[in-house]
Amino acid sequence: MNRSTQAGRSQRTVLEAIGTWMKRLLFAAALSLALLILAGVGVWVYFDRDLPSVEQLRSYRPPQVTKVVCADGTVCAEFYKERRTWVDIDALPPHVKNAFLAAEDADFYKHEGLDYLGMIRAVLRAPLSGRMTGASTITQQSVRNLLLTRERKISRKIREWILTPRLEKALTKDEILNLYLNQIYFGHNRYGVEEAALFYFGKHAKDLTIGEAAVLAGTPQLPHRINPVTNVVRAKARQQYVLRQLAENGFLPEHVVAAEMDKPIVLAPRP
Repeated sequence: MNRSTQAGRSQRTVLEAIGTWMKRLLFAAALSLALLILAGVGVWVYFDRDLPSVEQLRSYRPPQVTKVVCADGTVCAEFYKERRTWVDIDALPPHVKNAFLAAEDADFYKHEGLDYLGMIRAVLRAPLSGRMTGASTITQQSVRNLLLTRERKISRKIREWILTPRLEKALTKDEILNLYLNQIYFGHNRYGVEEAALFYFGKHAKDLTIGEAAVLAGTPQLPHRINPVTNVVRAKARQQYVLRQLAENGFLPEHVVAAEMDKPIVLAPRP
């Protein structure tokens, strides 16, 4: 047998071995994918049990302040569990709504409720921390605040992921944003953007300036620590972040944002 024949057979043997390993790898990959899909379906079915219905949010209104009016028309007393006054987003100027979008979810009107890159990051971090954390859209936050709890557990996060697309189908984007703006907490027992505007700036939410709206939009991240009464320095830093996001995401021109960056935060007299 000459050398060329031996070389040819050796080459075929190597190619056959490579082909065999490629088939094994492809089979292993297909099997892994199938098992992953089955596991995902199993997790979905398990956590889908006894989930609350999003349909109830079609007519939901959060608890508000009950006001007692005296004969002269003044407010004599207020009763509440959560100090909140509902305001419809149609009554708010664009810069107020956009400030919250810039702070929390600039693509709110573009996506279908879930930030998939944020979900992947949350899954990768979960084994290290034992809890699921990551970027949450406004729809996800609404699901968490209105239908679930704020506990930082993997189980709660999975339920949140299941319910979020359902909420997007049940309500319009404006309806979801309306619920969000009236539900969120701003510190000092103030819930919703209207009561926050009245408490911090002594005016209705529809009358907020760009800078004031940015202050309020930055507060819900850590309402006990970042609100302008408790820590005006942190509130200013957070406001400037929101202002930059307004410009970067095209909500406001650069020169308009620049004019607001160094203005001091002026609070209303405490009630």
